[in-house]
Parts: sequence; C-alpha cells; structure tokens
Amino acid sequence: MVPTRKALVLTKGALAILLCFPLILSAQGNVFTKVRYNGGSVSTKVKPDDWDNKLTVTADAITLSLKDGQSIAIPPKRVTSLSYGQEAHRRVGTAVGLAVLSLGIGALSALHKTKLHYIGINYNDSDGKMQGVLLQGDKSNFRGILVALQGVTGVPVSVGEKDRNEVPVGVTTRAVKEAEEPKEKPSPATKAPGNEAPATVATEAAATVALTSNPDGAEIYSDGAFVGNSPATLKLVPGKHTIRVAQAGYNDWLREITVQPGSEVHLAATLEKQN
Repeated sequence: MVPTRKALVLTKGALAILLCFPLILSAQGNVFTKVRYNGGSVSTKVKPDDWDNKLTVTADAITLSLKDGQSIAIPPKRVTSLSYGQEAHRRVGTAVGLAVLSLGIGALSALHKTKLHYIGINYNDSDGKMQGVLLQGDKSNFRGILVALQGVTGVPVSVGEKDRNEVPVGVTTRAVKEAEEPKEKPSPATKAPGNEAPATVATEAAATVALTSNPDGAEIYSDGAFVGNSPATLKLVPGKHTIRVAQAGYNDWLREITVQPGSEVHLAATLEKQN
C-alpha cells in the first residue's frame, strides 16, 4: 500500500517531534529518583539500602540529593573517573578510604539474590583532593545513569571484564583486567609473631612517591593495581615497583623505580596524545 502525501507529512512531523524530544530532555537534565548511596565523600545517616535519593545530571553539575536533605554538586569537568560494578566499589574506596563505605562488596552482594549495579564517580574537589561517591542504580535505570554521566563528562567507564556485558552499547569503556586489581599483601612486619608495633614499623619503612601528571586526573597504577588519580602521594614498600599512568586519548606512561626505606621520590608524568 503506497502512503498518501498527507500520511507522509504526518510521519515527518512525528519524526521531527521524536528527534527534538531527546534535546529537550538534555536541556532540562536527566533525573533519576531510584538511587542508593552506598558511601563516599558525603557523611550521612541515610542507609545503603534506602532508595528515593535523587541524582540529577546536567551539563553544569552532577547533583546527588539525599533523603536527609544533604546534597553534593560535582562539576562534570572535575570528574576524573567513572566506573561500574565491582570496579566502582574499588575505585571509590581507594579515593576516599574503604572505611567510609557502608559495606564491602561481598557483604552487600550476599544480601541480595539479584545483581547489584554499582556506579562510581571519582572527582577532584576545589582543593584538588580526590573524592568519590558510590551509587547503586536500579535495574531499570543504571544504564541510563551511565549514559547520562558519560554524556556530560566525556570520561570512559572503567569496568571489570566480568561486568562489561552490563554496560550499554555506545558507552565508551575501559576494560580492567583482573591482574590490575589490588591484591592483599601481608606486611613483612606482621609475619613475625610477637611484633608489638607492626603498624609503626611499616610506616617508617615505607617510601613516599609524589606523582603529578600532565594532564591532571590521570589514572595511576602501581604494580598493576589502581591506586588513585593524579596528583597523588603513594606509600610504597622498599624495593622495585612499576608505575603506570594512563588517560583516555593518551599513550600510557611507564616508569620502573627502586625505592629505599623512608626515601622520598618525585615523579612528573607527561602523557603524549595518541595519533
């Protein structure tokens, strides 16, 4: 059946409305009301299993409004890392300290039979300090949250290989291999029984590595483990280490160093843009 001219006009009009609709939504921002806050830079009594917090994503700010009335607004240009799944829990924990997170990834997963969709936002505050928030999206909105966050920040989403298939097509990702994940290493000071001050001994023996990068906000890996975003000060055990600095659109910067107990090292990584 051949469509009439009138039908074609109506079809074109409807198509024009549909094409304009996403632009209208983009101008007003994207609002997500079914969001959990599992920890990060905001101190709150809101429980990690409480929904109905609000996340608003616009070109000017990523605003998290909690049920207790607190809110935090993150300028998209300050975002240094987006992450999903277990990688989100790990990166935010690295940035702000694992102690501030509500529960460990294993504990939270054990409470639920369904998959938990963690979303991490790491950023630098006005003083240049690393901060982060760990969110949990619902199965109906987590993909939309990832799309909206990347749309205003342009930052790739770091995700483990096991969680990669959950990220929607069209979202730029940075796959993190298991070898890059941090591994628990026993401190030499805790091996010998009867050591009364292992923490003090370990602190005195550690070497300090102050690292900056151009551009700022690059990801830092020590011996394959993500340790934060630049600029950062690392505490390393004496010995040989491999430092890698990575940023989307740039070639990785690598340096092998050997540090002595109590030494101080300054590294400046200048990243070259990819051709």
